[in-house]
This record gives sequence, structure tokens and C-alpha cells, in this order.
Amino acid sequence: MSYLTQLKTFVEVYRSGNITRAAARLHMSQPAVTSHIQAMEAIVGKELFIRKARGVEPTPTADDLALQVSHHVDILEQKVASIRSKASTVHGTLHLAGPAEYLSFVAGPALANLLQADKVNLVIHTGNKTNTYQLLNNDVAELAITASEPTDPMYEYLKLDKERLLLVMNRVEGKMLLSEDVTAARLNDFKVVTYDEQLPLIRSYFSEVFNAPCESTVAAVCPDIRAISSIIKAGIGYSVLPDYLCKDGIKQGELIQIGPDGPENEIYLVWKKGALRHPRIDFAKDVIMAFANINAMATYPD
Repeated sequence: MSYLTQLKTFVEVYRSGNITRAAARLHMSQPAVTSHIQAMEAIVGKELFIRKARGVEPTPTADDLALQVSHHVDILEQKVASIRSKASTVHGTLHLAGPAEYLSFVAGPALANLLQADKVNLVIHTGNKTNTYQLLNNDVAELAITASEPTDPMYEYLKLDKERLLLVMNRVEGKMLLSEDVTAARLNDFKVVTYDEQLPLIRSYFSEVFNAPCESTVAAVCPDIRAISSIIKAGIGYSVLPDYLCKDGIKQGELIQIGPDGPENEIYLVWKKGALRHPRIDFAKDVIMAFANINAMATYPD
């Protein structure tokens, strides 16, 4: 979701009907506004505005895009403005725990806005489910992002996002299976690369889609899901990955999606009960939740 700034610019140009006026309202230069519009046109693949003598006229594509996104842009602006208005009491360092891949690929806009308030310093701790909850329990981390819903009553949480699980294979072996009816038994002929020995994402996918266990030979165990994608691209076996980690690889032909889309995982923002009494933690929670469902609402390239 690197398009938020461009979308905001698009909405302002659409509403004002004039690039000069939009630039003034956004406190940007006209060339920067034009660049943002060109970027959005490249993304949607169609012209958004027709230049006229006294401004710009939106195309039907622009009308449709404005209808779809303008309300969401307004909500984000309102939430961030509300959060910033109470930022005077939140000075300090915040410790956030979570999976490295989600923090790296998805959470950037939320973390950037948290830092742009210039009130909070951020220390990020990455790790798996066990590490994350240990950090919360030991009061090392004040907030955590996790795909595991907390069951202990000592925690409170909100649903932050969703990720779709996809079954992907290296391009050589994957192309062989594109014309086949992929089953769990057929996949057992190939090696699998996994996050840990318990096959967490793979087990979930096989149970939901095939109603069968995965019995493939484990080629590698890698605790960093980002590296799993690289191993498969290099020609080794298959795995199950979150959509945001493999959609670009699928588009580029470096990964082959086999089988149907898998189940969705909920992503949660978690904290210990009573933690939100501290203004800094409450502030950070609000900033991060202002960008809830950033992956679920993302439009990935086909």
C-alpha cells in the first residue's frame, strides 16, 4: 500500500478540479501533484483527468476511483488528525513486537505515521508467536502484532488486518502442476520449505483446502518467512505464504501459485490489560488501528 499519498492527492485534484488549487491546499508544488496523478494513472492503467483551459475534467475512471476511495481517505485523515491532537502527552519510547514479514511488508504506513508525530521513539522486536507473547508477558513489549488470537484473559486486543494464505511452488516444478488437479497426495512428491517443524501455515492450508495432512519431505526449516520465498524462487520445493509476501513473485513469474486460495488469517493488535492507561501506548494503538485492514483492502496486481 504505497499509494496512500498519491490517493490523497488524486482526491484533492478530483474535488478541486484544478491542479494549482489542489497543490496549494496540499502545500505541494504543481509538478509534485502532477507526478502523483501520473503515478495513479500508471497504477490503474487509464487516464484519470483531461486537461482543460481552466482546470482538469475527470474521466469515468476517475469518477469510479473517487467513489471507491475518497470516503476511506477522509476517514484516515480524520483519524490521524484526532490522534495527533492528543499527542502532547505521549513522549517516550514504545516497544512493539511482531512478525518481521508483516512489519516489513505491510505495517510501514502505520509505523511511519507513528514516528511522524515526533513524540514517540520506536523499538521493534521481531519473532514468532512464542517470542511475541513472552515479550508482552515480561513487559518488554507494550504492544504486539500477531496472527495468533490471545486466549489468556490478561490480554486485550483488536482485529488489525487479514492475510490470505497461498500455496506457491518454484517455477520449474510449479509449471508442471498447472495442468493437474493438485491434491495433498500429489504434493507429497515434492519437498516443502517451512517456518518451523510444526508446519503452521502449511498445516492450516492443507486442513482447509485438502482436508488432509502434509506429508512432504521437509527440505528446509527457516524461521524467517521472507527467506522462504527466496528459497523457493531459487528452485526448491513449495510452501504456503501470506499473500503480501508472494503476490509480486507470482506476477513476475518467479513463483507459481498452485491450488486455490487458502484460508484467511486474522492479524491482531494485542496489549496487556491496563496498558492503555498510559497515554503513549493508547496513542500508538490509535495510530496503528487507523491503518487497520491495510493488507485486506490492498489491490494486488493480477
